[in-house]
Amino acid sequence: MSDQAKSGPQKEMQAGFCSATCVDRESLRNEIKKPEPKTSDYFVTCNLPKRFEHPHWFNGYGSQTDKQHPFYRTSASVYGWYPPVYFSVPLVFYPKSQQFTSALAQAGMYRNYSLNTAMDPPPLK
Repeated sequence: MSDQAKSGPQKEMQAGFCSATCVDRESLRNEIKKPEPKTSDYFVTCNLPKRFEHPHWFNGYGSQTDKQHPFYRTSASVYGWYPPVYFSVPLVFYPKSQQFTSALAQAGMYRNYSLNTAMDPPPLK
């Protein structure tokens, strides 16, 4: 018996299908229809906004839109190179209250009306 007969019928790989699970158009369509995983699928979360619940929504990182030549890339660009993933977003979110900003908006910014008694600085030459 040949090796192919032992393992059963095998589907032939087609051009354009590089994944092991997507060997034909129907399985590719099923793979595309699968919902994106959320952070709460992996971890217990509390009060997460949608941007942390779905980190695949983040766009504009270096690995996604890189138009800079690699020769001129600095080592500091590594920090913002990759977008966040499920394991790097916070699991708990505690938003700040807007109490101070709301009060400031009603009253207006502080303005100093005192008399200026300091000497003017000499002009730069």
